[in-house]
Amino acid sequence: MERFAKVFESNDRQILVKKGQDSDGDEALCISTMFSGTEMSINVSFTDDGDSLNKAFDDFSQEQADFFAKKLEGQTSAFEAFSHLIKSSHEN
Repeated sequence: MERFAKVFESNDRQILVKKGQDSDGDEALCISTMFSGTEMSINVSFTDDGDSLNKAFDDFSQEQADFFAKKLEGQTSAFEAFSHLIKSSHEN
């Protein structure tokens, strides 16, 4: 059976990781969670033949889900969480 999605639980939230496409139609690893019924998704795009997407999907583990969920602690909305992720990426 070919797997296209994984669901992880971390820090009182579900993290959905699936193979998909970005808005340009490129292969993408889609990482999603919910905030009070609003979905927040981040796409990591791949422009090669799909091997990189398959490797990223296969390698995505509970440890990566925990890291992602930890970054979202204390955020109460999808917009707040997205803003926090952008801000923290510029600090590193």
